[in-house]
Amino acid sequence: MMKKLMAALTMVTLVGFAAFAGGGADKSKSGAVTLKVWESEGVESEFMLAAAEEFMKANPNVTIVYEPVGHVDARAKIELDGPAGVGADVFVAPHDHIGALVAGGHVLENANDLSKDFVPAGVTAATYQGKAYGYPLAIETYALFYNKDILKTPPKTWDEVEAFAKTWNDKGQNKYAIVWETANAYFDYIFMGGFGATLFGPTGADRAKHNINSPQAITGLTYFQSLRKKLLDVPSADLSGDFCNSSFIEGKAPMIITGPWKIADYKKANLNFGIAELPIFPGQKTPPQSFSGVRLAFVSAYTDHEKEARAFATYISGKAGLEKRFAMTGQIPPRKDITVSDPYSAGILAQAKYAFPMPSIPQMGTYWSAMGAAFAAIWDGQPVTAQLNAAAAAMESAQ
Repeated sequence: MMKKLMAALTMVTLVGFAAFAGGGADKSKSGAVTLKVWESEGVESEFMLAAAEEFMKANPNVTIVYEPVGHVDARAKIELDGPAGVGADVFVAPHDHIGALVAGGHVLENANDLSKDFVPAGVTAATYQGKAYGYPLAIETYALFYNKDILKTPPKTWDEVEAFAKTWNDKGQNKYAIVWETANAYFDYIFMGGFGATLFGPTGADRAKHNINSPQAITGLTYFQSLRKKLLDVPSADLSGDFCNSSFIEGKAPMIITGPWKIADYKKANLNFGIAELPIFPGQKTPPQSFSGVRLAFVSAYTDHEKEARAFATYISGKAGLEKRFAMTGQIPPRKDITVSDPYSAGILAQAKYAFPMPSIPQMGTYWSAMGAAFAAIWDGQPVTAQLNAAAAAMESAQ
């Protein structure tokens, strides 16, 4: 209820500001435009509100209405709300959703020359089948966040994590050496990629080479299952993002696997923390292959205000916009003309050397659903091979 109230107040605040900036009565004249924008809650919404305010100062004919929609939820929502005429004009989504968004006709092309301003990873992420659609906002992967007041140096291997857990873990006090969302196929991909089971082949574009039930995946997920008793004896359903974050903030878990979107929150909590590469798995030589992603803004194909929507998407992905976004969120801007050198970003970028861009083919939707269920079941003790075979069957039957 409180979130809904805050969202409503936010919308009223922005509309009121726009009316004031435009002279109030002048807003009733022809040419007035209202844009609806979707973005995740938290530090991302704080940036979007600030950017909207600045944009409306320079464009008094535009009113921007913000609605809190998680970036991972935006694709499904635009598929329903867009055709109904109640969707966003501009929304933010992960780059791996671009294939489904384009195939469904839900987004407009980006006419800007991305190669001039953005790093190659940002250009690639915003492009599908040779055409640019997205407006890159942040490049990210997850890594090992650790509490420096408890661990002076981060562990280099999972064997070291297990050794530390023997001295730290206390189930009765909810103390665990490391936490992460074990039913989340985004984080858990390391147990595939880290053992050589690269999703959809070397380039992430071959749906026939999903590798979900490959020998490497079976090895990785067998190890994953073993970690419940060794490190984190909690049912997958209870390992929510809130549980993991509160455990880290309260000092009950000195390590967490998460991404740069949490940097601002942990700084606000006055945590003395560092960020390092993910620990190396047994039998491997390098940190595991994590997923990397680029958050993209999109202009909806259903917008009635294409010019203004494109202008706002260009503004929030411009140099000034992304410098402000980085300052407010800690998320790394994918622009050539912005350099970041803080230790937190350095930790994320260190892991990014081993990251694999999330595939953007439409079949990724089946990966999230099928493997999310498989990871949860495996963590909770179900047979590894049977669960992976079931997920593979779902992948192979998907259109």
